[in-house]
Parts: sequence; C-alpha cells; structure tokens
Amino acid sequence: MVNRPPQLSPSQQYALLAGWYDIVGPQVGQWAHRGVYGGRAYGGYPYPYAVMGAEAAPGAVVAPPVVAPAPPMPMPAPPVLAPPMPMPMPAPPVVAPTPEAFVFPPRAAVVEAPLPTQANRDILPMSTGVPILPTQSAQITGRPQTLVFKIGRFVISNAGTAGGAADWIVNDIKIGNRSQFVQSGDVPGDLFATNAIDTFVRFEAAQTAMDVVVVVTYIGLNESGCPFFGAMVGTAAV
Repeated sequence: MVNRPPQLSPSQQYALLAGWYDIVGPQVGQWAHRGVYGGRAYGGYPYPYAVMGAEAAPGAVVAPPVVAPAPPMPMPAPPVLAPPMPMPMPAPPVVAPTPEAFVFPPRAAVVEAPLPTQANRDILPMSTGVPILPTQSAQITGRPQTLVFKIGRFVISNAGTAGGAADWIVNDIKIGNRSQFVQSGDVPGDLFATNAIDTFVRFEAAQTAMDVVVVVTYIGLNESGCPFFGAMVGTAAV
C-alpha cells in the first residue's frame, strides 16, 4: 500500500494560501494603491488572491482569455515595371570647318606616296642636243621621275656620223654615285649599237630623281662634230 498525503478541499486551499500571504507580507504580489504600508484593505496589501490568478478566488468569474489580434495581411507589392527605353537621339549634322576656324593657315603637307601597281616599258632619253667636237667628251645626265626605273639596255644612235655607234667611246655609266663598270676604263660605243643582238649589260635600278650619268667621247671624222643621241630602255614602276 502507498501512503498518500491527505487531499485539501478548495476552501482549505484558499485558506492556506491566504494565511501564507499574511505571513509573507508585501514581498509577494503588487503593492496596494494607497502606498506600500498604507491602509489595510485585506491587511493593507493587495488582494491576496491576485497572486494566484482570478480563477483562484472563490466564486470568481473567469474572464475569457485575451486573444491577440491576428496580424494584418501583407499587401501585395506592386509589380516592378522596367523603365521605358530612351528614344535614340539623332546624330548632329557634320559641318565642315571653315578656313577661319583653324589657328594655323593651311599649308602643303608631305604625305607618303602610294605604292606602284604596275610596271611599264619606258625610255629615258640621253642626248646632248649640241655637236661634240672630235676627241671631246660630254657628260649626259638623266633623272627618271618614277618610283623605280630598272634599266635593261643602253643604246647609241648611228645618226650624224659615218661610223655610227663605233664613232663613240663610252667612258663611264653611273647610277647615282655608283659606276656600272667593275673597274674604271673605256668601252667601245658599238657595244651599245641599236642593231646589237644583246649588249650583255645589266644596270642597277634608279630611284626617283636619281641621276643616271653617261660620259662619252666622240672619235668620228666629222670636223664640225656630231650630237650624241642615246637612250636608256627599261621598266618603270608606276
């Protein structure tokens, strides 16, 4: 058998709690509205059953539990709309500046020449235009006005003298400042006759405005002399 403590009736429980409150004093519960030790409404202290809840008082009407109001429903956020695309602005018109707008007056400018696109067969005249007396020498200079002039052949005319190209001695041929002979010396003119099958001579290329010089001496029999007529035949890049 299990010994259980005797059970108290509700009235006995209320009496026990009230006596406990009178013994403990103001250490439990709230102070009276008339001061800490003022008046003795129920012993000068708050109602003893307040510490136990309203349901502990005899004959108390239990108030319904206070229900917290439901939180308000969140309002739906308005839809986020993308901003409209801005309308493209038309480009301002391009206005050519007037000559007065420049700080410095316009002048000629040095620009790079375009590259050649083709090669043509050209002739560089090499003539004196005046008679050259016997045993006299003459220097004829030509300046081709092309980007590159590749000389393929030098010819001497037979006109004006009985011996033709044989009446001339070629003392030197220069392209720029370079002699086209492997050493200094004279070369017979008939080596460059117009009716020669091949002169066996190849020359360097002459650049723009580079001097092409031929030095010749007349050894013919005309006492009044004879003009020199010659030409450089080659390919010009244009």
